[in-house]
Amino acid sequence: MNQQLIRLKVLQIVVDGILIFAAFTLAYFLRVGFLFSTDFPFGKYITIALITTPITLIFMFFARAYKLNLQIMSIRHMQRIAFVALENVAVFMVLYYFAYHNFFSRLILVYIFLLTFLFVYFWHRLFRWIMQKSSEVEIGIYRTLVIGANRPAEEIVKRLIQAKSHIKPVAIIDAFGGGKSIIAGVPVVGKMNMFEKAIAQYDIDHILQVDHLEQTLNIINYALSNNIKYMMPPELLGIFQGEQHIEEIEGQPFLKVMRKKHWWDRIW
Repeated sequence: MNQQLIRLKVLQIVVDGILIFAAFTLAYFLRVGFLFSTDFPFGKYITIALITTPITLIFMFFARAYKLNLQIMSIRHMQRIAFVALENVAVFMVLYYFAYHNFFSRLILVYIFLLTFLFVYFWHRLFRWIMQKSSEVEIGIYRTLVIGANRPAEEIVKRLIQAKSHIKPVAIIDAFGGGKSIIAGVPVVGKMNMFEKAIAQYDIDHILQVDHLEQTLNIINYALSNNIKYMMPPELLGIFQGEQHIEEIEGQPFLKVMRKKHWWDRIW
C-alpha cells in the first residue's frame, strides 16, 4: 500500500475512534440529560468508554471494515458496521460490570448501539466520497496496467473510471494489437512487447489481466518479482456464471464456484 493510501486509512481509523467515543458521550447525555448525574458518575462511565474504543477499533480490523475494495453502500457493509456496534456495546457492558458491579440504565446501551452505527456508517460513506475525490487528482491510487483491450476489458476500465476507484487504469496493453488507441480516456500503449516498458513509464502498482491467458504465468512471475499487485477476473478462465470465491481446504486455496448463493452461505 502506498504512503498516500496509508495516510488516508489512518485518517479513517482516527475519525472512527473519535466518533465511537463521541457516541458514548452523546449516549450518556441523552440518557441522563445534559448534566452530570451523581447516580451514574460520568467519570466512571467515560473511563470504560476510553478503554472500549480502541478494542472496538481492533475488532473493526478483524471484521475487515477497512478493506479498500469494500462496497460502502451495500447491505453487507451495513451488516458489518451493525455487528461492530453490537460488539462495542457488549465490550462496554462487560467491562463496566466487572469494574463497578452495577449499571444505571439499559437504555443507554441502545443509544450507544444506534449512535455508533450511525456515526461510523455515515462517516464511511463520507470517506468513500473523499477517496473518490482523491482518485480524481491521483492521490491514494493504485496506478493500474490493464492487460487486454477486448469487450470485457473495456467494461472493466469504464466501470473503474466511472466509479472513481482507487484502482485507476492508466495504461492498457492490447494483447493482439490492431484495436482502439484509447479506451475511456486510457491510452492503449501497444502489445505485450511493450509490457515492461509500460510498467516503467507509467509507474505501475497494479496489473489487471483481462485477456492473453497464455501469458498468465509470465505476468504473475513478473508481478511477484517486482512487488506489483496482480488481479484477474474469473471470466478469463471461462467462468461466466455462479458465485465465486476463494476457499481453503486443509490450507490449500481453491476457487469455489456455486450455482446459487443462499443467505446461509454467508454464515456457514
